[in-house]
Amino acid sequence: MSSHCNICSEKCFGIENNDGSCCSIEDRDFIIGPHNDTEKFITNLSIKLGREVKHSEVFIDYEEGSKLFPTRMNWQLAGNYPALRVNLHHPKKHCIFYNPTLKYCTVYDIRPKTCEDYECWYLIENKPKT
Repeated sequence: MSSHCNICSEKCFGIENNDGSCCSIEDRDFIIGPHNDTEKFITNLSIKLGREVKHSEVFIDYEEGSKLFPTRMNWQLAGNYPALRVNLHHPKKHCIFYNPTLKYCTVYDIRPKTCEDYECWYLIENKPKT
């Protein structure tokens, strides 16, 4: 994992003891998408899991997502899809691949490009220099 993982798992968005906010929609108008490399990710995930993975297991498309969160504007914009599926039973509504107990992404090594490229303002200002 990269050197900024300690920041993301302990002080996400600069908040002490906060983790994985970029992997969670919480109560914000936030969506984990769009993802343009869905087929590549599904192929890599299928290899990692040793079974065929279907698009609908991993991603939420506009038709479903716009109904899940009808009051959140980002979920009403078709251009923000596909989005990573979230755990609707957890209060933070984190990505299904985020482990809140261990505070890390279970698919970090094969994560989609959108996730790989994401850097919040706090990380940009505070990540260790390489």
